[in-house]
Amino acid sequence: MKKLFFLFLIISSTAGAQDLTLRKATMQTVNQGASPTSSTTYNVFLCQCKKGKWSVDSVISISSGQSVKFNMVKVDNPDAASPDYKQLDSYSNLGTGNYLISFGKTKQRGSGRPGAPQNTKVDTTNIEGGVVIYYSAGKKRKQMKVIEFEQLETIDAP
Repeated sequence: MKKLFFLFLIISSTAGAQDLTLRKATMQTVNQGASPTSSTTYNVFLCQCKKGKWSVDSVISISSGQSVKFNMVKVDNPDAASPDYKQLDSYSNLGTGNYLISFGKTKQRGSGRPGAPQNTKVDTTNIEGGVVIYYSAGKKRKQMKVIEFEQLETIDAP
């Protein structure tokens, strides 16, 4: 009986360790026509499934160690055909629910002058190695590494 209680204590103490759950991470590149510019948009879909307050402190690129500017929205009814996205005033004191963190990288090459070849594509710099999302849950500082992003179809805009 004591062994069973001890096992339950260990399992229950580690169950609260994962406050934030990664549901999906995607990236999509858009090549803009005559202008030799490419943009890659990254989306990280998170779920705060447990009750409690939390906040996002920063998003850091693993490869460069630099801070990444990001935008975050709350997603109501994420399984619907057209989910409801709510802009957040602040990234602190967030509650239970689904959240989407978005950030991007744009790269230009050349002048983009009129008459430039239509099929010029820029080498897109990905956020290599992924990102680390630093967040606070209660009084504890935590981190979540997002290393792999699902590659969505590349769009070649006219």
